[in-house]
Amino acid sequence: MRKYWVFFFLLLFMIIPIKAKALNEVNIYFFYSNNCDFCKQEEVYLEALKQRYPNMRIYSYEISDSSNNDLMITAKNMYQITQSGVPFTVIGDTAYSGFSQSKKALFQKAVYEYSTKSYQNRLGNQLGISYRNDLEGTVEEYKNNDSYQIEESSGIERKKTPIKGSNYDKYKVSIYLIAAGIVLSMIALILYILERRR
Repeated sequence: MRKYWVFFFLLLFMIIPIKAKALNEVNIYFFYSNNCDFCKQEEVYLEALKQRYPNMRIYSYEISDSSNNDLMITAKNMYQITQSGVPFTVIGDTAYSGFSQSKKALFQKAVYEYSTKSYQNRLGNQLGISYRNDLEGTVEEYKNNDSYQIEESSGIERKKTPIKGSNYDKYKVSIYLIAAGIVLSMIALILYILERRR
């Protein structure tokens, strides 16, 4: 009987992996104006970046709304940004004023880093926006500025595509582990019954 239990536990440890490193949601707070060309370029870029890092959450604030403008001023004070104007972007807990080709690599690096390490989310906490730190999956590692390869579409697409099967994808590993546990329990029960009959 002992050899069956040893075999069972060895099989159990081979099937159930050690908990994988969880991913963080990365909150991006994007302040923009409809009359700003750099803002439009950044919006296209952020949407393209989200294709590579689906754990990004983009919160957009158009500053012609006075409450959004006041929020931007508060955020700039919080991160000690003295430059005026838009675009103004907070990724995780790092703030950026303006947008340029060189900022694209900085944005990608910040998204990768905040995907893999926890952060204070100071602006999010003030807004009542938290972030999850238990997402399953991995993100493509960012090594240096040369690894920046994001394809941007021309024009701004504002359509929201529905997320299909997101609940299944979110819990896929858990479902597999539960199924494996059930199968192993059934095998153990069968082995136990066979052993008792002998």
